[in-house]
Amino acid sequence: MFANVARSRLLPMSVPFRYFGAAVALHIAAWAALLAGARDVAAFPGGLGWPFAALHLATLGVLAMAAIGATLQLLPVATRQPVRSVGAAKLVWWLFVPGVLLFGGGAAAYAPRAMAPGAVLALAALSLYGWLLARNLWSARGMPVVVAHGWAALAALAGLAFTGLALVARYEHGLALDHSAFRVAHLVLAAYGFMGLLALGLSQFLLPMLAVARPPAPRSAYAALGTALAAILLALGGFLGAAALAGLVAAAIHVVSLERSLRARLRPALGPAFQLVRASWALLLASLALALAMALGWAPPRAGVLFIVLLVPGWLLTFLLGVLQRIVPFLASVHAGARAPPLASALSPQGPLAAHRVLHFAALAGLLAGVALDALWLVQVAAAAGLAGALAFAAFFAGVLGRLKSARVPAHA
Repeated sequence: MFANVARSRLLPMSVPFRYFGAAVALHIAAWAALLAGARDVAAFPGGLGWPFAALHLATLGVLAMAAIGATLQLLPVATRQPVRSVGAAKLVWWLFVPGVLLFGGGAAAYAPRAMAPGAVLALAALSLYGWLLARNLWSARGMPVVVAHGWAALAALAGLAFTGLALVARYEHGLALDHSAFRVAHLVLAAYGFMGLLALGLSQFLLPMLAVARPPAPRSAYAALGTALAAILLALGGFLGAAALAGLVAAAIHVVSLERSLRARLRPALGPAFQLVRASWALLLASLALALAMALGWAPPRAGVLFIVLLVPGWLLTFLLGVLQRIVPFLASVHAGARAPPLASALSPQGPLAAHRVLHFAALAGLLAGVALDALWLVQVAAAAGLAGALAFAAFFAGVLGRLKSARVPAHA
């Protein structure tokens, strides 16, 4: 897949894999935090505590962490521009990991004073990453569709950083602001904005590349992007019903165009990873449908929590885990250093992935049922299943690294 990519655009393996490794570890921590706070999940009001910590360990520690690692390696392939500073790419990790740990730990302990330095470190890391991303996009020489999504995601990143700092200042210093409006803006900019737009943009070339298929037509990608941006702006303006409807249109355009691309693939079988990807698309549509129902006053009890479950562990986490189980073995094979590098499939242990897939879907189903029925035992079982699934995914990641070590040719050979 990268056969024609200049080696100068490939980072040292330690750079993307440090992000992937941290995301794998914090994936375990997020489910563990949810299990610890299971009693408060169904009635989660959005304040500090274990559920809040679990949410941010998932969004910052898993989703953003893995997205940084993936874009640092994959975006230069799309833009035909190398990362400007490998040292800066490493520094982002050294700032972001302790920032996420401090922020998540402070939230779990109801300690805003611990959250504040964590937020500052995370903001510094995201700012440095934003600079790297902007430099790469500015010099881009290819894939304008992906570049357009990158700029949109970068703008959303700036907005989520601002709203996030404002919310932290409210917790620590009692800053006067419209808490509900800022929370909605922060959620929209983080999930549908930064993470969502990156997912939409990278999908335009990554999924067809994995399936050996032509990418969707640019007009479809731009239509989805434009409609998604309109939905985000409507949500920020408080027009939540119109925003949800526009979001549904954008998501439908995105999914239909990618399905058309995948149906015309050359690869005969997509593999189990695409079960997760396709499930994530269904969960994206479900989250927007529920958002529309909430705006129209048709929502069921505890709809706010159900919405977060559909959005974060549902759409975003499911999509990320599906993609990671394909790109981790592939990047490992690229960096194998052998004259005839091993196939990605040979580096990928399938047993842990099969276990993870079953456990992850069970966790999502259990969470949705537990919240809908206000059943503590179901939430606890779901969180335990999610934790077991995260451990299985960690076993997969460790297995890839172990097989890579065995396959590598010594440097002097």
